[in-house]
Amino acid sequence: MSFNPEEELRRLLARFDLLAGIVRATWYEWRQAALEFAKPGTKPLDLVLRAWEIVGHDTAVSYFMALRKDSPTFLQDLGRLIVMSSRAMGEDAVVVKSDKPNEVFVQWNECPWPEFARRYKADMEEDVLGCDKWFQTVIADVNKHFGTKVKLETLKAIPRGDPVCLRRLSMEG
Repeated sequence: MSFNPEEELRRLLARFDLLAGIVRATWYEWRQAALEFAKPGTKPLDLVLRAWEIVGHDTAVSYFMALRKDSPTFLQDLGRLIVMSSRAMGEDAVVVKSDKPNEVFVQWNECPWPEFARRYKADMEEDVLGCDKWFQTVIADVNKHFGTKVKLETLKAIPRGDPVCLRRLSMEG
């Protein structure tokens, strides 16, 4: 039996896509179970924001060793880490350079999360705000750890009907 590297890569990518779908489905199944056990009156958005905050703290810690405060590409490096995290979840994201110093953009051309939100009847705004909470928590922890003043702003969001998600990263100083 001969080894076909191209066929093996196709098999691995198919498995990755399947696993990424299972992860997204599990997120929404967890959300449903947590809401069923939550105190009466618990709002789905509050639960989701808290969960993404926890994820954000964990994500930030994983970024600390990859970032160097004195690097001239600190902001781009942070954007690349966000892209890496997004791609690991099956999203299509890229860093887009800005004409302005101390500014970069992260753009998501495709994101499977809104489809899963629809499938599990979660509000689209919950999807956007969950992502924002994740990234804002990462940025806050990075700022605290490195003594920086990075800001993140969501400019476009696929769940809001935009063709892409676009977030601006900027840094004072």
